[in-house]
Amino acid sequence: MSVLTKVFVVLMTVLSIALSMFTISTMAQQEKWRQAATDWKASAADANAQARAITASAALEAQRAEVLYQENLATIGRLEQELDKLNIAVADMRRQNADLTNQLNNEQAQATSLASHNKLIEEARTREQELATQLSERNATLTRRNIDLNDRVKELTANMAMAQSRIKALKEQIGSLTGSGTSYSAIDTAQIPSSRAVVQAYTPSVSEPIGLSDITAPIRGQVTAIRGDLAEISVGAADGVGHGMRFLVYRRSGGAPKYLGTIRITAVEANAAAGVIEQSEGGIQAGDAIRDQASFALSN
Repeated sequence: MSVLTKVFVVLMTVLSIALSMFTISTMAQQEKWRQAATDWKASAADANAQARAITASAALEAQRAEVLYQENLATIGRLEQELDKLNIAVADMRRQNADLTNQLNNEQAQATSLASHNKLIEEARTREQELATQLSERNATLTRRNIDLNDRVKELTANMAMAQSRIKALKEQIGSLTGSGTSYSAIDTAQIPSSRAVVQAYTPSVSEPIGLSDITAPIRGQVTAIRGDLAEISVGAADGVGHGMRFLVYRRSGGAPKYLGTIRITAVEANAAAGVIEQSEGGIQAGDAIRDQASFALSN
């Protein structure tokens, strides 16, 4: 065999081997492509199924979103209506607040006016109370003066009786001295003042046979303080109070005076005195009235 033939055989052999390998490789590649296509179809089917599921889920979610949207729209409508009602209520409350503010201002003005009026009333009441106190004190003073005047009338009446008895005794004495047995007509008893007039002092021209003590006006006052068995009174030496004098203590409670006890004077000042409480018949206290015992005995 020639070399050329050998070379040709070798080349044919190499080409056959190469063609076989190319064929095998091509068939293997086609098998891979077929498997890849199968896998892609399966993947595509899965993706399509997932896409359909996602689409269905999206449609369901869209439907739900639409329902929720409609519900939200209805809720928003209700809220808007409630907001309108609340706005109306707020407006009403603002008007009521304005009315209440005006009413409060008016009431404050009235309260200020009433306070001023009450202040004027209080000042007037204070003045009336002061006037009432002054009138009460004046009434008490007038009552005491009335009592003193009544006692003075009694004393003057007693003086009149004693003066008439004195005049009668003097007439009888003068008649017995002259031996005529008749009384002088020069002494006119009609000229003797009545019990309501002021009695003038009588000075006889002869010595008086009847010894009569002078009747003095009563000494009146009140108890100013109590210290145990000691009492202070509102009258003193300037009123005729002296050591050893006794004062009757009494209290007026609408009716007759109530006797409470006796005070014997042991210390005297110009306008006050003090003494020991004797014969206590009740609770003597400051403000109780007093009167000297001597004038009381003469007036009765």
